[in-house]
Amino acid sequence: MNKQLYNFTQDKLQKNRQGGQIKNSALAIRLHKDYHFGQFDLSKKHLTFNLTDILALSKEIQRTLGVEIRNDSYPNKTSRVTNAGVNRSEKENSYAVSKDFILINSLSDLKINKTIYKSSPFTSLGNYIKADEIQSVEHSVIVLVENLAVMANLKLINLTALCDEIDLPIDLTKALWLYRGDVKPQQTTNTSYQFFRRFKGKIPLICFSDLDPKGIEIALTSQADFWLTLKNTHEVAMALLGSEQEWYKQKSAIDFLLKQEKTNEEKQPWQYSFDILQHHKKTLKQEHMLKHKLELALLKINDK
Repeated sequence: MNKQLYNFTQDKLQKNRQGGQIKNSALAIRLHKDYHFGQFDLSKKHLTFNLTDILALSKEIQRTLGVEIRNDSYPNKTSRVTNAGVNRSEKENSYAVSKDFILINSLSDLKINKTIYKSSPFTSLGNYIKADEIQSVEHSVIVLVENLAVMANLKLINLTALCDEIDLPIDLTKALWLYRGDVKPQQTTNTSYQFFRRFKGKIPLICFSDLDPKGIEIALTSQADFWLTLKNTHEVAMALLGSEQEWYKQKSAIDFLLKQEKTNEEKQPWQYSFDILQHHKKTLKQEHMLKHKLELALLKINDK
């Protein structure tokens, strides 16, 4: 799939995550013809598709391009080392060296590739490791973290009051913590997401994000099994200096969640948190959760 068709398709899938319609066009025809995606109506005015079509296409693109079309940018650049094989300028059309790496940390020893690595006794962000060199993870769970500050302050997370009703071998004191990455051209989130999703169905996946509409969206689209968030969402209204700003900057995430609610036949756990956020029109960052030692809980996410 070339970049033009990829970007066109990604735009449609992000606007219609459960299915929908695309107006007939040259790109829509190509998408249908080349990837057997959706069905044209009798008048040939719209290409209609459903969740099954989306999942099948996502799987095919993952196989051919190694990216998640619903979230990842088009892989139109290569590494500098690969590029050096054919070009005199190794930087020509190359992505940043840091793109191949992920930041991981642990509260205990690091257990990857069937080897145990002793953790540093000093506070640290963790270890930058080339993602494709990690073949196996021997931790009981992987936690995707939204903010970098969390990675350096894992010991401040209040894990004592986590719900123990979930019948799964989840012990966050023995988790592998994975930084989501920065949403910047030189430090994209693609590699961390790809690494995270690689272990889907093998190890429980948890997303730990801010308590705000964007944080919920990140959890729902990350392919995590659980969302780690406040046990008492009403704590979002805790007394803090300054006025609320973030809620009013997140209209697109709010719209996304409202559309998600309409597609759910039964109310999902995250929706109760979203209801409370809408009531208070406030948000709370992960840094607040750490500093105030707020109690956390795991909410099950229905994988769609």
